[in-house]
Amino acid sequence: MFSFGAQISTFLIITEREVMRVDLRGDQIVAFSQEQRSVGMTLPIAVEMACGLSKKKPAQKTYVIADDFWTGVIDLDERSIYGLEGAELEQMLRFETESLSDLDPMNSRMGFVELTSVSLETRRFWGVAVPNEVLSGVARAVLTRGGKLELLAHPIGLSHPDHPGVPWIEFTPEMAGAFAAPSDTDKLPRGYVTQRSSASNRWFEVLETMFGGELPANGWQSSAADQPTLYAGTLESLDDEQVRLRWVRGLAKRVTNEGGFPYLAAPQIPTSTKAIATVGAVAALVVASICGAFAVTMKSRVSELQMQIAKLEGPTAEKKGLDKQIKELQEQVNELSVTAEQSRFRRDNLRVLVDQGDRFSVLLRALADRAESNLVVDAITPTKQGMTLSGREIRTDAVTQMVQQVEPKLAEVGWAVRPPSVTGSNQTKAGGPWVFEVELIDQRPKVPTVDAPHDTPVASLLSPSNMNQQGND
Repeated sequence: MFSFGAQISTFLIITEREVMRVDLRGDQIVAFSQEQRSVGMTLPIAVEMACGLSKKKPAQKTYVIADDFWTGVIDLDERSIYGLEGAELEQMLRFETESLSDLDPMNSRMGFVELTSVSLETRRFWGVAVPNEVLSGVARAVLTRGGKLELLAHPIGLSHPDHPGVPWIEFTPEMAGAFAAPSDTDKLPRGYVTQRSSASNRWFEVLETMFGGELPANGWQSSAADQPTLYAGTLESLDDEQVRLRWVRGLAKRVTNEGGFPYLAAPQIPTSTKAIATVGAVAALVVASICGAFAVTMKSRVSELQMQIAKLEGPTAEKKGLDKQIKELQEQVNELSVTAEQSRFRRDNLRVLVDQGDRFSVLLRALADRAESNLVVDAITPTKQGMTLSGREIRTDAVTQMVQQVEPKLAEVGWAVRPPSVTGSNQTKAGGPWVFEVELIDQRPKVPTVDAPHDTPVASLLSPSNMNQQGND
């Protein structure tokens, strides 16, 4: 049994995604480290990886807590196991749980603890089952790193929230369990463990029924996503670092007392300490010889590489200079391309103005004859179909009156005037002022095709500052 004092104990906690090493002195954590676990990594290799998270050797009391193997609860008819105990009862449980654990009863080990039964005619057992080779592999991994395995256990149900005597519940992505420590040392603990299923909530109903009472209102969840929708209690997530440390301390206190939970004691490893020391000495000698030869070879290789690097530094510097020149030339090409495109737009617009000077003079004269303070034309923009007049007005009917007056004059030079499109800015009670657009459609091919990718204003009759002045008038 563990006594709290100066002795160090090591806990190697292995989950599907992480490996953790926790060193404790009594119930105080003196070192904590963790690392991601690779997909497909076997349990013995994960245990050795956890041992290596610290430069110090694992303690002579090393506890491995892992969720790689089967754990569950089974109810048996009391008459079928009457008079069985110890190794005989363990063998019976291995055969009874074969369909649940998928393990060969003849090549596996089982640890178990009896729980309070729900039915008077049955006895309930909570067990863990591990293949013999896995248990031996875990023990050897700890021994190789200089420690000694004390026991192997599954993490579910090992650590209760800091409320002694109060039942608790736990949820992981794969499992769920409810537990209650007995109030009297002569009584059996109460609990139930079941596999979760994403297909239905039947597993939750089974947990409620088989626990033998109302589900606990507090407990753990391995992550925030593990709480089922049907559970309305309070759960603390092990994603939180402080919660995880409390969980580890509770787990250590429970495990070192070795009671009330199923576990597998460390198997006997036949290799003697003397044999291990001999093999270690020989291995150290071989490694030293190899390292010496390798050091000589590497020193020569380093000298060769340094000479090659010196030769390559010249072309590398030259290449960097050429790359810089290419980049500068490319930037100049891009600037010239933009300038050429702008010049092409100006040329095309100038050609339109020159070729259609007569039509524009008619248009400008017609707009000037209709000039008034309620309306201003901001721009005349060429389009593929003709022209677009855009501007602003402070009366909703001003643009309509303008269209009615200029339409006859523009029809004579080949423009059909479309009804205006008017949009209010809702800055006054009437909804104004308004912006408008009037399309002038060519009725005969007077305007050459403009191939600019966007419309460009070619004439502005009034600047925005002048319009603001007219609106104020």
